[in-house]
Amino acid sequence: METQHKQLDVSVFSYKPDFSDKSKIMYNISITFENQSWIITKRYSEFDDLYKQLKVCFRNQLPELPKKTYTSFLFSKTHDDIEQRRIGLDKFLKLLTSKQEILSSNQMKEFLKLEEHAKTLVVNQPQIIHEFSGFLHGVRDFNLCIGQGILFVVNSDYSIFNRLDAYLTNMKGPWEKEDGQQAVMPVGCIECWIQQQDGLYTRQWAKMYNSQAICCFWDPSSFVLLVGLDSGSINYLEVPYSQGFKKCETDAEIQQHSSKVTGLYYDNERSLIHSVSKDKRYKIRNAVKSIYIYDNEISPYELTDLVVSKSRRKSFVSDKNGFIYMFDINEDKVIQLNFINTNIRLLKCLKLDSNQNLLMAIGQETGEIIMIDIGSIKCEKQLRWIGQINTKTKGYKFCWSQKRKELFVGTSDGTVQFWDYDTKQLIFVLKAHDSEITQMQWIEEDQHLLTSSRDKEIKTWLLPLQWKNQQVK
Repeated sequence: METQHKQLDVSVFSYKPDFSDKSKIMYNISITFENQSWIITKRYSEFDDLYKQLKVCFRNQLPELPKKTYTSFLFSKTHDDIEQRRIGLDKFLKLLTSKQEILSSNQMKEFLKLEEHAKTLVVNQPQIIHEFSGFLHGVRDFNLCIGQGILFVVNSDYSIFNRLDAYLTNMKGPWEKEDGQQAVMPVGCIECWIQQQDGLYTRQWAKMYNSQAICCFWDPSSFVLLVGLDSGSINYLEVPYSQGFKKCETDAEIQQHSSKVTGLYYDNERSLIHSVSKDKRYKIRNAVKSIYIYDNEISPYELTDLVVSKSRRKSFVSDKNGFIYMFDINEDKVIQLNFINTNIRLLKCLKLDSNQNLLMAIGQETGEIIMIDIGSIKCEKQLRWIGQINTKTKGYKFCWSQKRKELFVGTSDGTVQFWDYDTKQLIFVLKAHDSEITQMQWIEEDQHLLTSSRDKEIKTWLLPLQWKNQQVK
């Protein structure tokens, strides 16, 4: 059942000349909420400023602002012109305030003076508490391990022209010898940042790649770091704690796939590397024996992500056409148990909450988040669709907070949407970055949300314990 929000009534009910400039028109706006009413006056230019500010966060969700009528000393605005604009502005403002996520924004709070008159409508907003910057390229993936004070950052050159230039530069002609001296122009990188005594992180080392670095997986128990590359290779690194994470003890490149690696997992108990790729293959390789225990083309479509439940001994793989496959990985013999067709293209970012028997994923094209019941432990026989949230915008990454019962969705325009899982209501929209969100990480115990983007930054946001003060129902 959806939560019913208290209604804010707004009306652009009249207009008058601006006393400071008779050629300008001021529009009178009445606002009523619960037992309070107040009136504000705004010029058209202030409506226009509000529209431009909201456009940054909400883009296609906004209603159209009435067009400005241009006048000159020969043609002035008639009362009909002004009245038509008043009607248009009234409709515009009513549509804005009918959307809870827009009403909760800073821009609307200031425009309507909600802080002064309707504090119960004001949302407690996430606060930025730290920014990581200075990365060599745009961030694609990252993994922060708070307990070990270590941050791994995967970044790549997003410019197609630079990548083409690098490809031509790195390509060795048949007349060139393998002397190791050929020119190399890196387009991908893995960086290791370590927390210092003052709490700040500094870059300890970086490794460059001639191929774009796509994703990474860090196993804090075995100190194994996997880096998946666009070429299909996997870089296997051992970064021991005994060395203070300051250098790699083992560095091996494994030609695991023929195309981009899209998902990784490392089973430290059995030294197994799980990986999926655009080449449609799911592979499991024994890192010690250098043999495959599973290698199969599991779908006619490109594979997009992988998540593994160690406690259940189950793995889940998604593909480009909306299928999710479930595997039993309990023994060396891997068995496909079942699959489900979600009918959502470009399904990515698999998230598993084993305690809730819940599997989630997001469709990149539509921003739809789907919820799948995987069954209780040892009873995972079928995958059952149980719900979805349609964010109505292109979404690439999301996080799930079991404690808060909320979803945090990173979008293509650099915003983060905060959704209530139970009511399926949008709570708030945060403008986090200037370009698309490429990765997110939620740290439940600290209530910290980390976001990364192509803009070469990782930001840490502190979420409010409650979105609204306790008296707000």
